[in-house]
Amino acid sequence: MTTTVPAQAPPAPPSSDGREPGPRPLVGGHAKAGWLHRALAVLLDSALVSSVAWLATGEAPSFATLPLLDGGEDPPLASATFVWTAGALVSLAVLQAYTGMTPGKRVTGVSVVDDRSGRPIGFAGTVLRWFAHLLDAVLMIGYLRAAWHPQGRTFADSLLGTVAVLSTRPAPHPWVAWLRRQRDARTPSLRWPPIVTSAVALVVCAAAAATSLTQSSGGAWHSSSDGTSCTSTGDFVATAMIDSAASASWESRLGLLRLTEESWQVVAAWSTGLGADDGGNRPLDAADATLTVRSPDGRLYSSQTATSHDDADDAWDDEPDLDADDDLWWTVPELLAWASVETLEDVSGWTATATLLGDDGAVVAECSAAVPAVQARPREP
Repeated sequence: MTTTVPAQAPPAPPSSDGREPGPRPLVGGHAKAGWLHRALAVLLDSALVSSVAWLATGEAPSFATLPLLDGGEDPPLASATFVWTAGALVSLAVLQAYTGMTPGKRVTGVSVVDDRSGRPIGFAGTVLRWFAHLLDAVLMIGYLRAAWHPQGRTFADSLLGTVAVLSTRPAPHPWVAWLRRQRDARTPSLRWPPIVTSAVALVVCAAAAATSLTQSSGGAWHSSSDGTSCTSTGDFVATAMIDSAASASWESRLGLLRLTEESWQVVAAWSTGLGADDGGNRPLDAADATLTVRSPDGRLYSSQTATSHDDADDAWDDEPDLDADDDLWWTVPELLAWASVETLEDVSGWTATATLLGDDGAVVAECSAAVPAVQARPREP
């Protein structure tokens, strides 16, 4: 009886220069993508998503293409920024789903394909793979696993049956193949060399990277040029000086400016040293103040806490920190108390009602005046 042993394929011969053969192909004759190639692709795609959101809203996420690494934004992203970020991510998912590549992956020569067919895995598979990266994001173990895994797989790759290969021309997805056949049959003039697509991806990624790396910021503060005042009537006569200021900060990327924050502050400071007091006021051991600002259509802003000063020397002449409640930017003689209101909209022309409270919390004086306009709104450096 004769036993036949199947012949084994001989080992690959060395190259002509005596070196060992290159990386072993995974699928479709393509070698696995290196970890650095994949990491660079992630950075480029994240820069692209960040740039799109920033150009649209002035706010940008970080590492939006990796689950759990984009969270913890403090403060949380605004709704408009979230929408633009989500839209950019969906666009990248569609590109990877049907071409195997995002712009960042195309630049670095990486494709994500099915480990059996060598084709892109479609939209559903791409979305599931993105969520499977949640497992990879735990202590970064899954992402680092691709560096030592024989086939360069993350946990998400192993779960979804995908591999990242070094290729910008994987086997086409069935839908893409059908579209190409329709194009070639009907409008062959729309065909273009693959190098054109790669060049466009390179330009887009380079612009996104430059936008993310060339950042600067600044800010400005302006007060109204002419404050207003009003005087109370009754047993206690005092004058409320009302002034307003605007604060803005911006961010610049690649020479483009985006306003990131803008706020307004209205301040009412009570005084008996402006000539209205005829000396008949009763003494106040301590005084507090409140302030409300009302729009013509009835919208209302109120001061959160009252601020009192027993000595006029406590007032400051410096520009205020609009997040603080204890600084005035002008000197008020015989200052009794003052209060402020901060808003995120321009309240010029609204009605400001200042109230002075006595030791027992009862209303001592009250008057109203229009909020002065801030003449120079700081929108650019």
